[in-house]
Amino acid sequence: MAAERRVVVSAAVRTHGPGEGGAPPGTRAAGPDAPGADPPDPDPLHTGPPRTDAPDAPGAARCPGPAETRALIRTQLRTALGTGAAVVAVLAGLPLPALVPAVARARVHGVPLCWLVLVFCVHPVWIALAFRQLRRAERAERAVGGR
Repeated sequence: MAAERRVVVSAAVRTHGPGEGGAPPGTRAAGPDAPGADPPDPDPLHTGPPRTDAPDAPGAARCPGPAETRALIRTQLRTALGTGAAVVAVLAGLPLPALVPAVARARVHGVPLCWLVLVFCVHPVWIALAFRQLRRAERAERAVGGR
């Protein structure tokens, strides 16, 4: 298991003297130590979990831990593989009607039956599989988020 590596980047604030384009003489430069200045951000790259004032407040965001994240990835991978298997099964079944000579020659109002099967049978299956995939992935994310 790889350890998490955290990199902190800091920037030095340089104040220029009066002759170097800084603050006019008699005024104080507003640096990090100036009164009224905001304190420096302890996490400038925002690499940690989001901070909230009241973590136990209703509706407060909660970051999942590594175990929960792995479980979410496994759940979504399982859902994606199931959807992929259904897509492959539909694709593998597409040429089957054309292998039967009577079906291959059949026409409805001059349109080959195989084309009608593609339009009215396969495309609704694609749409249903897409909605199922989306719904299951969102359900898994909500389960991890605790909502």
